[in-house]
Amino acid sequence: MNGQDLPSDLTHHRILDSKQAALFWGVSLDHWRRLYRTGKVPIPIRLSERKLGWRVADLIDGLAARATRTPCA
Repeated sequence: MNGQDLPSDLTHHRILDSKQAALFWGVSLDHWRRLYRTGKVPIPIRLSERKLGWRVADLIDGLAARATRTPCA
């Protein structure tokens, strides 16, 4: 069973690493890291001493919040 086979209520609890989270947000990994350092992404979950992860639900909420703050041109 992979992540795409999960029921939708479980999919929102799936944990993504930095690379996957950047892809989910549509930004490069370098830009994702800049956003993280400046506090512009959701708070991650510490998976180990050096590894961070983000819940899909938190990433969705973060995108929604970011969209309401970004004026359309």
